[in-house]
Amino acid sequence: MNKYSWIAMVSLCLLLFFFLMNEVQSEKSLAFDTYIAELFSVGKNTFSFTFFKSFTYLGKSMFIGFGSLLCVLYLWIMKKDYWTMAVFSIGIAGGDVLNGWIKNHVKRVRPENHLMETSGFSFPSAHAMVGLIFFSMVAYLIMSEIKGNSLKWAVGIGFFCLVLLIGVSRIVMKVHFPTDILAGFALGTAYSLILFKLYKFLGSRCFE
Repeated sequence: MNKYSWIAMVSLCLLLFFFLMNEVQSEKSLAFDTYIAELFSVGKNTFSFTFFKSFTYLGKSMFIGFGSLLCVLYLWIMKKDYWTMAVFSIGIAGGDVLNGWIKNHVKRVRPENHLMETSGFSFPSAHAMVGLIFFSMVAYLIMSEIKGNSLKWAVGIGFFCLVLLIGVSRIVMKVHFPTDILAGFALGTAYSLILFKLYKFLGSRCFE
């Protein structure tokens, strides 16, 4: 990705996020939320419910925390890559802190009639935002070890689908509004792009 396309992508993601935050803070009923929520409405104890519920656990803080620990240990013990280890740790922790800060600032109440237990505010979705940050970093680590372009594309598409399913699962479980998910994806993408750019820039300076 060249400099201009990177700037354009980050800018578009941030503009989308702030637009959605402004709409949510206006406390209006959003037609987008109603339409998408109805589109992904499923009955409890159905196959669709079980399918999406299994994906929602992959975005939980416990799973991401444990997964991050394994990645850090791998980078530390197996790769001796302390720079990447530090960026990975700070990136995940920073994304989680940022998400929590925005939630407490916006204070959006979650949808009613949850299909699973949840707590805290709704906007933006941590599953969508932090999940995207975590899985994009894992995908980056895996793809950096792969030589073939076809396999790299397969890994990238696989992780993209995984993150998408995690986000959709939160709508299906009725614990997030669709705009929470979209905002989480937008901010998570911008955050990840900035993180990767800083990683490459500072890394090249540190090891000159």
